[in-house]
Amino acid sequence: MGDDMGGASVFELNEFVDGQRLRLVSIVFIVLSALAMASDGYDLASLGYIAPELLKQWHLKPTALVPAFSAGIVGMMIGGPLLGLLGDRYGRKPMIVAGLTMIAVLDLIITRVRHTGDLVVLRFFVGLMVGGVFPNVAALIAELTPRRIRGKTLVIVSLGVPLGIATPGLVASRLVPIHGWQAILVVGSLIQLLVAVAVALVMPESIKYLVERGGRDRDAMRLARRLRPELAIAEGSRFAAPSARPAAKGSMRPLFAGALVLVTPMLWICQASNQMANFFSLTWLPTLLQAGGASTSSAGATASLFSLGGLGAGVVLVIAIDRLGVVPLVGMFLVGAPLVAGMAITSLSPTAHALVIAGAGFCVTGIQIGLTALLGLLYPTAIRSVGTGGTQAAGRLGALAAPLVGGLLLGLQVSMSKLPFAPAALLVVGGVACIMLTVACRRQFGSFRVGEFSIAQDAVKVPLDPVAGTA
Repeated sequence: MGDDMGGASVFELNEFVDGQRLRLVSIVFIVLSALAMASDGYDLASLGYIAPELLKQWHLKPTALVPAFSAGIVGMMIGGPLLGLLGDRYGRKPMIVAGLTMIAVLDLIITRVRHTGDLVVLRFFVGLMVGGVFPNVAALIAELTPRRIRGKTLVIVSLGVPLGIATPGLVASRLVPIHGWQAILVVGSLIQLLVAVAVALVMPESIKYLVERGGRDRDAMRLARRLRPELAIAEGSRFAAPSARPAAKGSMRPLFAGALVLVTPMLWICQASNQMANFFSLTWLPTLLQAGGASTSSAGATASLFSLGGLGAGVVLVIAIDRLGVVPLVGMFLVGAPLVAGMAITSLSPTAHALVIAGAGFCVTGIQIGLTALLGLLYPTAIRSVGTGGTQAAGRLGALAAPLVGGLLLGLQVSMSKLPFAPAALLVVGGVACIMLTVACRRQFGSFRVGEFSIAQDAVKVPLDPVAGTA
């Protein structure tokens, strides 16, 4: 572990981090990370629940809020890499605290807006912050947790996203009929500020960041004693940072070499189609339910079932994805398509309607978790980053299409109840692509099962991203 130098020691950084045991400080860190992700998820979904109330109060057509929805998604697309770069420069923890605080402040300002133009601008800046919190949480986990539990920790923390997405619907069902749509944002701001304070006071900075940035040796050693109290870390001890790997050239050509010529485009189609369905639900579902006659309270509670179903999928697939492999994703696409199409059928009995929406959420979120697991396994180390980046881009395009397609169909006088047919059709396309992906995986790796892929030992688990479904 460490080389003695007259009482002081030199610790190899990766060995030090990987040698940690699960202690209270680690559990608190994981909980705070999940809460930060839940805060991100809350704001991701909040506008969808506010939209029906704004349409009524401001006497707007549903298409009038498409620019606000789109601005938020564009902001997230920019905020992820921007705040990720700032996190590399100034630290992960400051960016998480700043992001959550700014989201809270901007949401409180939104409670005072009276025009759609102001809402568009503010939602863009909210999107910047929402998109920026996630990569810094993911980086902090990757740099502070031992390798043996890193993948599971990333996935567990990622489950904060569907939990957060479900919460504004429950808030809407209880508080909006009494206090108005502003209650959704006020509650969200309080949650975000509380989490930001807790992160600022309790969450550690990345020890790898402290060491590799230089000039913060004392802070690094103070944190080291918290993480590894069983070691006698003397004054004057230091860390030897691992040698930096040469940067990859980033060529896209290897993604389409050999059997990957089919794997990569099919993966991108699966990702884009599923993210379109996911963001369509976040954007339009509460409005669709109210257009079908549901009250504000009922629509909020019912729409939240989509994310609760997704949370259930996360729990199941975190445990079983290695054994289930690629094949069940085909079933989720093809079963999810009619369930998504039926989300706006309010003539169903309340129980049947609730099951349809929860089932749709189970399938859509389950697909995303399955695709996320595949990302760490389909590509070898040399092209894994560029492969993940390409899949991210496909997911973001699908997410951006959700409000635009909905607005376009409404402009063509398509009825509200038929809007979900668009994401449902794309899920069918995604299902066909997933069948081809399954065949390609069998040809490339000799197995349908994730854990039996030939590069599984070299794999990393990639956490869910609120924007693109991946890190």
